Amino acid sequence: MDVTFLGTASAQPSNTRNHSSLALRTDGDVWLFDCGEATQHQLIRLNGDPKTLAVRDPMDPNAASKDIVPPKMSRVSAVFLTHLHGDHCFGLPGFLCTAGSVVRIGEERDPIHVYGPQGTKSYVRGVLDATQSRIGRGIVIHEMLLPSHLSHTDDHELVAKLSVARPPHIDELEGSDFFASSFTTADSMNPADWYWTIITGNEQGKSGASRLTVQASSIPHTVPTVGYFITEPQIPGRLRADQITPILQRNKAALGLRNPMILLSKIKNGETLTMPDGTVLVPSEFTEPARRGRRVLILGDTSNAEDSGLVKLVDELKKHDGTSNSNAEECGVDLVIHEATNACLTSDIATGLTPDSVESTTIEHGHSTPQMAARFARRVGAGRLVLNHFSSRYKGDADQASLLVMEEVRQLAVDVFGNDRVVCARDFMNVGVPSK
Repeated sequence: MDVTFLGTASAQPSNTRNHSSLALRTDGDVWLFDCGEATQHQLIRLNGDPKTLAVRDPMDPNAASKDIVPPKMSRVSAVFLTHLHGDHCFGLPGFLCTAGSVVRIGEERDPIHVYGPQGTKSYVRGVLDATQSRIGRGIVIHEMLLPSHLSHTDDHELVAKLSVARPPHIDELEGSDFFASSFTTADSMNPADWYWTIITGNEQGKSGASRLTVQASSIPHTVPTVGYFITEPQIPGRLRADQITPILQRNKAALGLRNPMILLSKIKNGETLTMPDGTVLVPSEFTEPARRGRRVLILGDTSNAEDSGLVKLVDELKKHDGTSNSNAEECGVDLVIHEATNACLTSDIATGLTPDSVESTTIEHGHSTPQMAARFARRVGAGRLVLNHFSSRYKGDADQASLLVMEEVRQLAVDVFGNDRVVCARDFMNVGVPSK
């Protein structure tokens, strides 16, 4: 599992940062989170010259020796929008037209699924209809809906007006909308009490994406916005073949098998075997303990992610694990990707600004600082934090001056997070999410 950042800018792109988008890849399957302007260009550019453009994982000591394999546009099966501000979704129509044009003759349609808050259908259908665009693969659009008593509060009012009943696009296949569930009561007025389960992973699934569960919750911003929580099921323990092999080999003749190692698959599938010499091979006695699956939090724009259902979703998993009081790094989330639009740097302080004044202004605009991102990551027990969605003031190239500025931004988060496992994302940076 890994994440490739395709765009790391906030409202305005620059010559070093594209509009927001990132690709989560599991065993080759690719999901996009947000699809800002020129996302498809970024995928095309990266696949065209990965050796030059790709930015290796700065926290992976073995990154330099690994082959660079960018995510493929043809493998994108779903796009998850955090919200409908243009810098997060203006690239979606063009992406759908290009990625959706690949139709394999003789195969079933493999539609691209689009998930987003209320208003997503109106937006996608409106643009595709107005431009008379076709999506050969087909599309399925899913909206995450809050209960009626919340959907007409101030921050949802405009979206509710825009969500007019548009007929489905000609290439749109029928899909399901998702209605929020409550952590507390059905009449709660607090958006943090509500969440969606939009994909339920299949533990027996063979491909990476089919095993993943995706949940979402509203996070505070200036328009309806969600953060996504991606979890992998428990990973079965490895079979200790080195302990079983001698037993199988000494019973080889009595078993009448040329290759007794073929019995390993039966033990791996949970079958207890009794050997001719009386040895009983019980699978649980020759299997390492199961490992916790990987967990990733991907946030949209937010002014206070700690006041969201994402925290409660993580806490629920901790209870399920029985690790509520354990070391945070051992029981929380492997990777948190959180915006850090503005920061109070040394140069800002020289002009009379203070960390408090910068944070106050940033919150007023619906965004976060590095320290706010770090507080959230620490609260959910993140093993690693990647800062994303930077103001155009913060360049994303490899120039030494740019790197020094971003290191100062990173250090602001490190001081609050409590350890050095913080990275400032750059376009085309790849970050791995290794198994436990």
